[in-house]
Amino acid sequence: MKQKSKLIAVCVMMLFLSFSPVCAFAQEICNPTPIAISSGLIFEEEKQDATFEDSRIVYGETIPFADISVIVSRKDAEGNTLQDYSESFEVGSLGIFSISLPLKLGTNYIDLSVSSQCYDNATYSFEIKRMPLSVKEQLKNMVALPGIGQKNK
Repeated sequence: MKQKSKLIAVCVMMLFLSFSPVCAFAQEICNPTPIAISSGLIFEEEKQDATFEDSRIVYGETIPFADISVIVSRKDAEGNTLQDYSESFEVGSLGIFSISLPLKLGTNYIDLSVSSQCYDNATYSFEIKRMPLSVKEQLKNMVALPGIGQKNK
């Protein structure tokens, strides 16, 4: 009888363990460090407007004394990432920051990370395409007149 009750207890325990909820937690960012960019980059757009300039100035604000790191990189012909620029700095007591990001011709990949005490680290990725100045000159010389173009046949 004791063996039968032990067997039933083991079966009930196995049944209980097999139906208990199992959860695997990935690292969630539930309290990211707040950051607002007022000029230079737009959060809602991963791909930013193309530019002809060799740099982009980014202005914004975050928590006072937050740490910000920025990496600007691009990809070579084989698809390998080449880091062109990297900078880390601490925001001042007002929480306002400004940084000038150098841009190479082609697509520039920008990773901006912000962290602060009592907040989770947050990373944002952006793409900015820098066009050659020859394209700018071609666009300046173009004339677009309404009504002139291919006629429908």
